Amino acid sequence: MGLMGANPDSSGTRGPQTRRHRLRSELARRLGRFRYGISALDQMALSIFGFGLNLYLVRALSATHFGILSWWLTIGLLSINLQNTLVTSPLSIHLHAAFDPDRERRLEAAISGVNLVLTLVIVIIAVAVNSVLDTEWTPHDAFTAIAIPVFLAAGMLREYHRSVAFSRNDMPMLIWTDAPYLTVTTLCLTAMMIWPNRFANVPSALLALSLGCIVSYALVHSRLPRTGSRSTWRYWLRDYRPLMGDLSWATIGGLAGHLQARAYVYITANVVSAAGLASINVVGILFRPVRLMLFAWSRSALPVLTQQLSSGRIKEFDRAFLTALGSAILASIVWLGVLRLGWAPIDRYFLLGRYPDAEILIISWAIAAAINVIDFTVSIALQAAREFRFLAAATLVSAPITLLATAAVVYWQGYTWTMYGTAFGNAVALAMCAVRLYTVRRKLILQSAAPAKST
Repeated sequence: MGLMGANPDSSGTRGPQTRRHRLRSELARRLGRFRYGISALDQMALSIFGFGLNLYLVRALSATHFGILSWWLTIGLLSINLQNTLVTSPLSIHLHAAFDPDRERRLEAAISGVNLVLTLVIVIIAVAVNSVLDTEWTPHDAFTAIAIPVFLAAGMLREYHRSVAFSRNDMPMLIWTDAPYLTVTTLCLTAMMIWPNRFANVPSALLALSLGCIVSYALVHSRLPRTGSRSTWRYWLRDYRPLMGDLSWATIGGLAGHLQARAYVYITANVVSAAGLASINVVGILFRPVRLMLFAWSRSALPVLTQQLSSGRIKEFDRAFLTALGSAILASIVWLGVLRLGWAPIDRYFLLGRYPDAEILIISWAIAAAINVIDFTVSIALQAAREFRFLAAATLVSAPITLLATAAVVYWQGYTWTMYGTAFGNAVALAMCAVRLYTVRRKLILQSAAPAKST
């Protein structure tokens, strides 16, 4: 009787589900062969979209409003930075080192729980800060007060699914995550363009960015297979605790790294004005494509680099690392040339002549951005070697230097020198990380050579 009752359910429900799961797995496997190409195309689409988004926002908003929006976009980056440390890094590194299917399932469930808690904490802090502080960048109207936490939470939920897609090498999931986001957000921005008097403001821009993330999260979450059990969820802290040694250092380093990279935002917004911050960020937008493409490389390459170092394949690691480093340097040089040659139309059609100091900021931004992409590439290599403690220590040293250097140049030369302070701090960090990577690589070579001599 029990068997007869089980068969219809099995054939009528579980059968189609199994077939769909097999089809998804086969599609993921086939597309996984082209993960670098798909990742690059996906990031290219996001980069083009982000450039167009900022093009519209610069044109639609006043300098002060764009500065306020830039501030909260920076807070969004801080949230994603914490998420990358506590969620994305375990998915990319620790999950692949488990080598046990049951351990992997439990750990993935634990990471999902950490992501949910982190999102809630970020939202609560943002609401409290916006309610208590009375500054130029904390508007207290109800529309903005709602838009800010929604924007932060929606962005983190969507970024979590992107991290899972990269961790599983599931390119269909990545497409399902980003395609709805791009489509819905584009529709929202189109509405802002059609009715600028009603929607061309800071809270509307934040909600436009949020709605695409919410739709993306809802669609992908409904398609995700359920992993783990209720007991797994109840004990997620037990499964996550062994990671906290490395991740505590990585978190400290991530916070210090954000301060190092975004010191100019906090100093300019509070010492100069939101309009001054807008001028610096407008030029920063022009240098964003190179960094975004490098970030796309890191998402796909970090698990591979980790496996190469773990298995002692140093030559393969060197080849992948040097290729990325050379490409990043070449891309930075080419992009600077493009900006210099095309500055006249950029100033006329992109900036609308609203930012007269922008041309002065190009050289300082170019120097800071070039040093930063090199430092970022070296840091990814050190992450693959699990040098989290050193990265945290190096950033703890360089971040205060960046903050002090930035404040000093702003005080003595004005805000147009802001990025020289950032460049100096980046150079200090790069020097420390380059020496460490050389030491780590030499140590690994000696370790791999020792067994060969013994045999």
